[in-house]
Amino acid sequence: MRSSSDFASRAAGVLLGSRPSAPGTLRLVTSHAPEHRRPELLREFFEHLDVNYDAQPTGRDPIKIDLTLQGLPGLQILSGKLQGAHYRRTRKNNDCTEDVGLIVNPRGPHRLSQRGREISLGDGDATLIRLTETLDTVHDAPGDVLVLRFPRPQLAPRLAAAQDCFMRRIPHSTPALRLLIDYVNVAREQEAFGGKDLQSTMVSHLHDLAAVAIGATRDAAELAHGRGLRAARLYAIKQDIASNLGQPDLSVMTVAVRHGCTPRLIQRMFEYEGSTFSDYVLEQRLDCAFHLLSDPRHADEKISAIALDSGFGDLSYFNRAFRRRYGETPSGIRCRRASRCD
Repeated sequence: MRSSSDFASRAAGVLLGSRPSAPGTLRLVTSHAPEHRRPELLREFFEHLDVNYDAQPTGRDPIKIDLTLQGLPGLQILSGKLQGAHYRRTRKNNDCTEDVGLIVNPRGPHRLSQRGREISLGDGDATLIRLTETLDTVHDAPGDVLVLRFPRPQLAPRLAAAQDCFMRRIPHSTPALRLLIDYVNVAREQEAFGGKDLQSTMVSHLHDLAAVAIGATRDAAELAHGRGLRAARLYAIKQDIASNLGQPDLSVMTVAVRHGCTPRLIQRMFEYEGSTFSDYVLEQRLDCAFHLLSDPRHADEKISAIALDSGFGDLSYFNRAFRRRYGETPSGIRCRRASRCD
């Protein structure tokens, strides 16, 4: 476990919503510590971020704290586990930001109280909170948590009734909320691997999705459908394709049914990227086959079996498409890769 002084040095690199700071990542894990010490470790962790966090055990569940704090340009993502206590969050007097938080409850009954208003979140539900006001929470096991911290000056203009959006339950069935949760995973990956321009674009998409989930203005909703919603939906569709790549009956129709949209809508999304659904699926299947043929662990597997596992039902078509894509036969790729390993 890192010392509190180490936290202080790394905390300077975390972007807290609208604060002009470089992105970074912090982690707090308390499993090594006795349970009675965990509230203190939580308090020390957040003190360096100008936030006061107090915890009083409830006795219902053990205190478990495992949090990851990630900063992107104009967004902060807090995820992990926080359970077993009554938590009170207040900001320090010298914190002048006007950020807001979208709390998503992945799992475990979550009760929140702010400004005399109480709300209970079920699995997958969400709500918007003020980060300038005291917040009381009790999260029962398993206590999974996800919080997106947005600069209020950037998010508020996109909301139809910004003052009335706080502490209102957003049901887990809300389409934009489900897309947002999926897209958060992409943004978290780009925090480590993406460049600043790509990160900024993805954060803008998350602002779009959050606004639509909370309640966007007509103009903001129209913009979101052309930016964030389309990007998030396309990502979900690509994930679907990746999960079902080996299914010979994978088609734009089957994917459209699973995602509750029309085949034409999916086609338009790929056309916007300069491609087609069929071309994208073919590219992914060829890529899958190429990696299997290059993997020594599959050296004894028949090429026909690899083609089938990659979603090709016609071996002749597979051979033609493979050679057109890589300029060599599947057996040639396998031999060349094998010779490099000798």
